[in-house]
Amino acid sequence: MNAENTYYELLMSRYFSGEASGDEISELSAWLDENLEHKEQFTEQKKIFDAVNEEMIEQQVDLDAEWEVIRGKISSSEEKGRKVSFAPKETKQNRNIIWRVAAAVTVLLAIGVLLRFVVFRPDSDIKVVASNDVMETRLPDGSQISLNQGSSITYPKEFAGNKREVELEGEAHFQVTHDASKPFIVSAGDLRVEVLGTSFYINTHAPGGKVQVILIEGSVAAYYKDSPEEKTIMKPGEQVEFSPQTKEIASTNQHEQYFMVWKTRSMKFENERLDRVIYTVSRAYNKKITLTNPAAGNCRLTVAFEGQTLESVLKVLESTLDLKVTQRGDEFLVDGKACE
Repeated sequence: MNAENTYYELLMSRYFSGEASGDEISELSAWLDENLEHKEQFTEQKKIFDAVNEEMIEQQVDLDAEWEVIRGKISSSEEKGRKVSFAPKETKQNRNIIWRVAAAVTVLLAIGVLLRFVVFRPDSDIKVVASNDVMETRLPDGSQISLNQGSSITYPKEFAGNKREVELEGEAHFQVTHDASKPFIVSAGDLRVEVLGTSFYINTHAPGGKVQVILIEGSVAAYYKDSPEEKTIMKPGEQVEFSPQTKEIASTNQHEQYFMVWKTRSMKFENERLDRVIYTVSRAYNKKITLTNPAAGNCRLTVAFEGQTLESVLKVLESTLDLKVTQRGDEFLVDGKACE
C-alpha cells in the first residue's frame, strides 16, 4: 500500500466518523471525482466501517446490569463462604463473539493510532516511497511527482508559511504548480533546488556520488544550504551536476537522451551499440541486465520501443541480433557473439 492511498484511507475514516473538516471533505470529494477506482475504494471502506460499527453495537454490554449480577454473586458467596468465579462459561458461540469483538477493537485502535500520527499532528510529514515500481503522487499544492523505483519524497500534509519544501532521496521528475508567492524548494542532501513553477528532473544518486539536475522547462535556481547567495540559475535543456563533497558545480547544455526512460519507457535507437541499448533498457525497467560477452557490445542495431514489457523487449533483442537471454534470480543475462 503506498503512502498516498494510506492518506486517503485515513481521510475516509475521518469522514465516516464525522471528524473530517470542511477542507478535508473537499479534498476527499476531489479525489473521488478523479476516477471510478477511487469511488469503488470509498464504497469498500464504507462497508468495512459500517460492519465494524455494527459489530461493536451488537456486542455492547450493559455495565450497570452486569455490575448488579457481580454484586449478587459476591453477596451470595459471602453468605456461603465460598469463592466465586467470574469467568463466563466458554462455548463456541462465546469464543466467536470474543474473537469478532477483539478484531473490531484492533481495527479501530490501529486506525486511531495512524490517524494520531498522520492526520491529527499538525507537524507530521508524509513520506511516499516507490518500493517496487515507478510511482506517481500529487502534493497538497497540486504539483505532480513521478518517483523512480527505490526513491522517496517527504512533504508536509499542508504547505504552511511562505514556501513549499519537500525532501527527495533518489530520482524524480517534478511538474510544479506555479505559485509566485510560495517558492517550491527541493532538498537533496545539502543541495537546494528552488522554483516557482516548472518541470525538472533530479537524481540524488548520480554516478560519483553527485546530484544531477536537468531543467526541462521554466527556470530554477540551485544552491547549497550553507551558501544560498551563490545560486546557479539554470536554463531549459541544461544539465548541472553538483558534487556535495567538493562543492564543485559542472554545467552543460547536453544531457543524457534517456534520463526519463524509467518514466516513459520510450526508446528509439538508430544504429546504436548493443551495450548502450542494454544499459538504457536496464534503466527503463529497473532491472539488472548483464552482457556476458563484452565483445558483443559493439554490435549495432536500429529498433524502437514504446511502453512494451521487459519480456517483449528482450525477445526483440534476441531475434534481432541472435542473442540468448536467460534469467538468474532477478538478473537477466544476455549472451551473443562479437560483431565485426
